[in-house]
Amino acid sequence: MMKIEQDRAYRPGLDRIEEAVISSHFMQELCRNPRLGLYDDELFSAKALTISAHILNDKLLPSLVRASEAFARDRANAAKRRALEHCVRFGLDDPGKLGPAELITEVMFDRQFRRGPRETCSRDVIRNKVTQRIAMGAPIDMVIPALPYKFSCPLKTRGQLPDLAEANFLLGLYEIVVSIEVLYREARPDLEGPLARFTVICDGSRFNALVNEPETVVELYRRALAGWIRRLGLDGHIELLDYRAVIQERLPQTARAAKEALRQRALHQYSEAMWAVFDPYDMATTLKAAARIDPDPEQGNHVGRFVSLLKSLVFIVNYRSLEHYRAASIERFRVLYRELTSHLFEPFVESLEKEQLRLAMLREVWSTAIAYIAEIKSDRELTHEPICVCLPDHLRWTIHAKPGQLGLLTPLALGKLVQAWAGAAVFKSTGTNRIRLCTVPVLALEGTGAIPVQTRDTNDAAGQPLFYIDPDITFASIEEFVADLPVRLVRRRAS
Repeated sequence: MMKIEQDRAYRPGLDRIEEAVISSHFMQELCRNPRLGLYDDELFSAKALTISAHILNDKLLPSLVRASEAFARDRANAAKRRALEHCVRFGLDDPGKLGPAELITEVMFDRQFRRGPRETCSRDVIRNKVTQRIAMGAPIDMVIPALPYKFSCPLKTRGQLPDLAEANFLLGLYEIVVSIEVLYREARPDLEGPLARFTVICDGSRFNALVNEPETVVELYRRALAGWIRRLGLDGHIELLDYRAVIQERLPQTARAAKEALRQRALHQYSEAMWAVFDPYDMATTLKAAARIDPDPEQGNHVGRFVSLLKSLVFIVNYRSLEHYRAASIERFRVLYRELTSHLFEPFVESLEKEQLRLAMLREVWSTAIAYIAEIKSDRELTHEPICVCLPDHLRWTIHAKPGQLGLLTPLALGKLVQAWAGAAVFKSTGTNRIRLCTVPVLALEGTGAIPVQTRDTNDAAGQPLFYIDPDITFASIEEFVADLPVRLVRRRAS
């Protein structure tokens, strides 16, 4: 039992068996699929539907919130049933001894919320922390770094403001909050105000300079997220904090100095190792060599941690070498971007201009991967996890499951795990006459005939769809689609 508990405690350093450092491992396959293509401007305009502010704010969004609240109540009841089955795992010999702390802990281990088959966090640690909060009559506070900014890759998104994908992510957190609050309030009906809350550490300010995304993009995204929280009525239950501000204001100076020293050390280590094997004219050999000499090998990843990161960053970096082309014509830029990124590891023989662009892009993304892994290690190699140091009363969640933290489940779509900021929202058919809201890159959506839906609201991005609708879903009008949604929408994340 002691060994199991140690395996579920936070450990500094990247896991040598398996630990993802980024969530964008799917684009190479999509990009190279000749059956998928983006709409040109004319076809996009012909297919796009418009949803009125009235239908959106008074019908669609309330339907989503009600569905989340109903699902949360169901998960609270499920936690009661599971607690009876797991009584012994809490060290109790009598189900009658189960209390609200055990029930609330069960919520956090619900497979509808928790990612992965392996428990990465100690039930005792969670239960003890919950017990303390209940004894104080204090809310159960949770924290997760997420929602950095909408990626600018034109194969993933058509704009950089949050859409219904981010709203869906926020509702997913709200479901955990409500499930906990239902159980807490049953035990303590005397308490007023929110009894559970989620803090999202928006970490765009941590990474934007590395991938050449402007500060304004990060700031506008975070402001728009705050607007979504208000529109969905989640104020008081979900708050946003900026990563850089949290680290600067709450992490002790000695820890900040140690973090920077770790970053500089990793930057030097990876620069020395990776630039020595970099040959843009022979990337097949380069990638094999990078995997072989990776300073932080990952046994469960046959291509290596650094190479996986590199391949993901290919579709995240906002390339300086392409800025001129992006500014000239966005439609032509999308075509060029796809050709270059799908061909990035192989020389262009017949076009000197494209070959020069490929070489410039490779150097950019190689440099970015080195800086990115150094930044990741600056957190992961600290003796104490920095977010937990900054917010010690919060239970720590993460999108990448690791020891000592609760992994947040992201539902699969088209067999891909796509975070809200790496794609666009889509209402997809489940095949059983039900509908699920999820996130998919626009290349996969438009390549299969999905219908873009825009809003007339001037506060939303011009030209950026608020969501798409799966072509397998039949409806006569957007009003009919929204009217049918309450009886067809499913919030379950796992089967």
